[in-house]
Amino acid sequence: MNESYQYDAESDVLEVYFAEKRATWTIELTEHIMLSVDRQSKQAVALLFLDFSLLTKPTPLGARSFPLTGLADLPAHERELVVQVLMSSSVKRWLDVSTVYTLPDSPFSVTHLVPPAKPLAFMPVLA
Repeated sequence: MNESYQYDAESDVLEVYFAEKRATWTIELTEHIMLSVDRQSKQAVALLFLDFSLLTKPTPLGARSFPLTGLADLPAHERELVVQVLMSSSVKRWLDVSTVYTLPDSPFSVTHLVPPAKPLAFMPVLA
């Protein structure tokens, strides 16, 4: 299946599908970003972006970043699986993930939405 998406303008929600819809494990990465994973194949099935226009609104310093708070509560083996999926080429087209080191023993991961190479049909062109 090729990547596909559905956007609901009224609720400002974008769903991006990397595979056919099926039962998945869904992780709330941030308050606005959900990742659906097929645990058996260890592949991303979908990303859900709530308040999509907020996620794509730039700040004076560049892209708006969000802490991946959903990783903190996962057991280590599940966190490793999610990180592996986040680093997959399909997800990396949409999310740029990095780590912030505030103190040596307390790093945390952040993400920001990667603008699509070609604007999506519903997206305004930003000047």
